[in-house]
Amino acid sequence: MSWKQHLEKVSEGHYVLPRTKTMRVHADLFLSDKLLWGEEGNPEAPALEDAVFDQVVNAATFPGVTRVAVTPDCHVGYGVPIGTIVETDGTLLPTAAGYDIGCGMVQLQTSLTVEDVADPAKRRQWINEVTERIAVGVGATRARKQRRLSEPTLKEVLRHGAKALGRARSVTERDFIPVEDTGVSIPERAYDKRGQLGSLGGGNHFTEMQVDELGRVWVMLHTGSRGFGWNIAKHFFVAGAAQLGLKSRSEDFVWLDADSPLGRSYWNLHNMAANFAVANRLLIGEAVCGALEDVFGGTASIYYEISHNLIQREGGKFVARKGATRAFPAGHPALKGTTWEATGHPILIPGSMETGSAILFAEPGAEKSIYSVNHGSGRRLSRAAARRQLQQEETDRRMAEAGILLNTRTTPLDESGPCYKNLDDVLETVEQAGLARVAHRLKPVACIKGAD
Repeated sequence: MSWKQHLEKVSEGHYVLPRTKTMRVHADLFLSDKLLWGEEGNPEAPALEDAVFDQVVNAATFPGVTRVAVTPDCHVGYGVPIGTIVETDGTLLPTAAGYDIGCGMVQLQTSLTVEDVADPAKRRQWINEVTERIAVGVGATRARKQRRLSEPTLKEVLRHGAKALGRARSVTERDFIPVEDTGVSIPERAYDKRGQLGSLGGGNHFTEMQVDELGRVWVMLHTGSRGFGWNIAKHFFVAGAAQLGLKSRSEDFVWLDADSPLGRSYWNLHNMAANFAVANRLLIGEAVCGALEDVFGGTASIYYEISHNLIQREGGKFVARKGATRAFPAGHPALKGTTWEATGHPILIPGSMETGSAILFAEPGAEKSIYSVNHGSGRRLSRAAARRQLQQEETDRRMAEAGILLNTRTTPLDESGPCYKNLDDVLETVEQAGLARVAHRLKPVACIKGAD
């Protein structure tokens, strides 16, 4: 019997996997029938892969786990599915924060309209200007016009994130996460990557000009803590596995007692990586705003910044979101006194560079999903499968017909539209389940990617 047969349908868009095998708690899965079972004869609507089951079981098995939820863009990751929220009491789960600690989004709002950016030559000029101001790609550290930060400022960023850059919490999910132990030792390999602050990574990271349903121009950014956070995560995967006596390649089962020396060290360095990530996004955002104003005129500013790979303290527990976005609705206590108290904060959801993205706001029903929703549309093709199955000429033709400009010579096949699930299906599920509502849909017109 397929594991899907064990699921209990609670309502449209909401299934429960009862405790089974080693699970300490049940898991709430926010999936439509289409996303769960697939659509027969439609390769673009595949069934959820069976390997997700073992990873959901793993998520619900860790010591200290109190709740588990899975978002509609879920797919197989490391240890737990990408698109998972795990609430724990007294334990920290490196695998549920992932390697790119603090990875997330920034949305920029502008005074421009679609008519202002209609000229492809001007959009090309903007792409070139942005890549003069921010370093792009794996290992990138410095662009020609990039803002330089002093060593004291870099150190302050690790402890105080956006606050170190003078940013108010009105435009950020949080201005910083406290680093409780000021004497914690930063792994040398991580500290060596501090120069990547203000740079855009490779893979699925991007800077994208977009137009909404009313013809207004926005820019969406996606990046994280770069090599700084990756090396911190790797350090604790290895150290945690050794402490638990796990065999090689068993790092995805690592958990840490939050009160242990190793747990306290991870928490402080995890928070440094999170602070690095938010400052990284804000620095890129400032550079992109400047490029927009110089090329097109008008004004641009940061609308909101939010993470989707992070552990945070909420309600006395640790809430780890791996490929999932926090979703606090209007009136949530954490928003008291902020710009978003009466509306809930914006939720920034990238789709793909062909099919567009979205801005959502949470509904009260988000409590069912540990106040979380998806962080994208979810991959359906691996990078290797995309390179095998997709045709470069056909992909480039679709992008050209859609009028989407790129900084790369050809379209990265492993980031093209067919690599991802249908964003409409994912967003429909979120609304069906009463987790959030879609406020804006955003179509790409220019995209900057890190070439791997």
